[in-house]
Amino acid sequence: MTKHIWRWPYPVFGLALALALLFWSAQSSRSENFVFYLPAAHRLVPVELIEGARYLPLIQVLNMVGKVSGLQEKKNSLKVWFGKAQLELRLDEMRIRLDKAWLDLQAPARLVNGQWMVPVDFLTSVLPRLTPERIEYQEGTNRIFIGDTRPNSYTVRLDQLANGSRLTIQFTDKVSVHTAARNGKWILFLGERPVEPLEQLHRFQNPYLSELRFDDQDGIPKLVLTPTMDGLNFYPSLAEGGKVLLADVLKPPPTSPPPPLAMEKPSAPAAPAAVETPTVAEETPEAQPGPPLPAVVLDAAHGGPETGAQARDGVLEKDLVAQYVARVRLALLATKKYRIVLTRLGDNNPTPEQRETLANLARPVVFLTFHAGNLGSSAPRVVVYSYRFSAGTPPALNDEAPSFIPWRLAQQAHLAQSRQLAQMLQQQFTQAGSILAGETAEVPLRALRSINAPAVAIEVGSLSPELDSAPVNNPGFQQRFAAVVVQALDQFLGGKS
Repeated sequence: MTKHIWRWPYPVFGLALALALLFWSAQSSRSENFVFYLPAAHRLVPVELIEGARYLPLIQVLNMVGKVSGLQEKKNSLKVWFGKAQLELRLDEMRIRLDKAWLDLQAPARLVNGQWMVPVDFLTSVLPRLTPERIEYQEGTNRIFIGDTRPNSYTVRLDQLANGSRLTIQFTDKVSVHTAARNGKWILFLGERPVEPLEQLHRFQNPYLSELRFDDQDGIPKLVLTPTMDGLNFYPSLAEGGKVLLADVLKPPPTSPPPPLAMEKPSAPAAPAAVETPTVAEETPEAQPGPPLPAVVLDAAHGGPETGAQARDGVLEKDLVAQYVARVRLALLATKKYRIVLTRLGDNNPTPEQRETLANLARPVVFLTFHAGNLGSSAPRVVVYSYRFSAGTPPALNDEAPSFIPWRLAQQAHLAQSRQLAQMLQQQFTQAGSILAGETAEVPLRALRSINAPAVAIEVGSLSPELDSAPVNNPGFQQRFAAVVVQALDQFLGGKS
């Protein structure tokens, strides 16, 4: 059955696609991340849940505290040379050999999608014996602090006010807070410095606030505050040099009384009290007069069992490009010019059809898909691709039915704009100086074929078994990369946004 893209003459078809997307989302599983906090950076490692136990990829964990110097893999065993130590794992055995000693694990070693996995208690039973670095890990959490990493912490108090409640959060060191509203919750971003909460979740018996939850699954510490009802006003502020956060949650002021019935022309009903919303751009902006913000779709390639390329230090393409998407998303939201649509959340792997349908439903002004691979020994390097039909010149569209376009030809109407976008990105990367930008190219990339908007693929490298990922895994480089993308999009759209 041939798939088609519809130019939305009838709302029923759009509704059907939206329902299909809801179904796909319900079928997708979203994995957790484990955050490794280092003195100068943080790294995200996906957590696999296997038969009720949490697992981490062994090679990635080891490379957080040192460097793997050699591997010897057999059908049911693995030997790893790490510094002066030698580790030996045997498939499905609940122990690991360190030099001449055998150490017990709480769950057996596993082999998943070509990766050797160890249970999370490896962090306490084995890892401290392999490094002189200070390791701080609270069992049951999804974060670990390595080396001279000094996390912030906080205590929480909630007091009653005459028309609301006051939340007081006392930090051990100063923070820089910005706020956002999403899905009926308030989010307090605490900057990039690591935070170790004394309690992950605070539940309140309060008429205005139900809970306060700490979250850093994307490596960015934040507090998620849940009100008990809609329509409350939220007023956060910092005090004592940034060490105290005060957040007042108040009832909205009463509306004006209705006009007298004797008036000849009744006035319009009074508007409901406005809900105070934080001054941070969101994926779904607050309703306001005028057209909505233009959408930019960001697509992180691979996911789930499809890991993509892998570096010598164990970093996987699927995880690396997710980091780039997160950086670009935040940089675009900071401009307050765009709303952002993501095709992949967490470590799932939507099909190409699911990704392109989600993208086309958003009617984006730009579609960007992110990849990482072997681009040679010079790194960091970036290459931008636009689409080329594999058979050369694409077949002509049917002029008699321009509103009904075959799905596989959706990109045809945007080829010239896609090439222009690729060139602008390449020029901006070149001008950035610290980024090696290759010439743009046209390739028959499946991820671009059915996108009904200007669309390009951005590949970073090198990511290969012969090289470590440090140049492309550097937070400073990723931040410069995100800034370049924003500049190129602003130039491409020419102020239309």
